[in-house]
Amino acid sequence: MPRLITSRTPGTWQELETTVRDILRECGMQAECQVTLTLPRGSANIDVLAEDRVEGIVHKIICECKNWTAAIPQHVVHAFRTVVHEAGANRGYIISKAGFQSGSIEAASSTNIELVTFEEFQDIFFERWLKAQSWALENNYGGFNTYYEPFGIPGIHRLEDETEIREYQEIHRHYLYLGLILPSFSPYRWITGGAWPTLPFDCTRIEAHGIHVPEDIKAATAYRELFQALEAHVDEGLRALRKRNPITRNQPYDSIERDD
Repeated sequence: MPRLITSRTPGTWQELETTVRDILRECGMQAECQVTLTLPRGSANIDVLAEDRVEGIVHKIICECKNWTAAIPQHVVHAFRTVVHEAGANRGYIISKAGFQSGSIEAASSTNIELVTFEEFQDIFFERWLKAQSWALENNYGGFNTYYEPFGIPGIHRLEDETEIREYQEIHRHYLYLGLILPSFSPYRWITGGAWPTLPFDCTRIEAHGIHVPEDIKAATAYRELFQALEAHVDEGLRALRKRNPITRNQPYDSIERDD
């Protein structure tokens, strides 16, 4: 069964193109929609063009997005093969909503073209996407984890007012669910050979301790929606914690380098 990056099915060809482009961008590639390429025998309009730089070498990927209700016929594959070849692309993908005719599959065999559904396209890039996005979450909000390490709440020892201490502890408790969930999606998890959690994420043990978990996190059935929810809540939580932390509360949010 294909592993899904997103559970949202594009409703139009424009949505399919932009979603394919965004997935490739989120994998770390440069990608654009509706690019016109000059070829030896004219020009061609490309649905999605991506460039993937690996150790200084640029690999070109071309995607043809077909949101048709009918299976893709053979002549479409033949035309696409010509474009991929003349553009010097390393890989071509035809992404079809309704699958492919048997002749199309034969036309693509033993070539650098892959015929895939949108779900299969996601599965191809799933591991790379997940690693890239877990690193993005870590790099953008790594300071959040500092508040839930076993060394105590950062800066709380500097507070003398009991009301301030209690308010800081309440904010810390409110976002504890993130401190418990985020380690499951740490990029260090795959480095050490850990497995990614299945979705929807099982919050049973967390909620058993009376800790509230927002519905958008519990309801996410694909990683893109889950990461979007996590990023929004982590950003909100980090801002709230930094306002209470005496080490950081007088500093501009975006200029803070350390929270402890």
